[in-house]
Amino acid sequence: MSGEPYTTAFRQIEALKEVLTSGGRSLVQGCLAWNWAQSDRTIPIPGFRSEKQVRENAEAMQFGPLTTEQVADVNRIFDETQKEET
Repeated sequence: MSGEPYTTAFRQIEALKEVLTSGGRSLVQGCLAWNWAQSDRTIPIPGFRSEKQVRENAEAMQFGPLTTEQVADVNRIFDETQKEET
């Protein structure tokens, strides 16, 4: 894979990572926060394989869900990706 699509994909991944890790979250915590933000009636229950993962997942609670603005940013990035694939 090379050229503009490759470069564009990496820019989108970096933009997504920037939104999800904002405020000091790890990438995993950002993903949990995105999931949590999808509904005020649910909280994600992640799997784990180690004590370290349990701690990281539990620490996601201190940050809460992504804000409405952050969710909109993630959706915009996904929309841009969809447009480029068509």
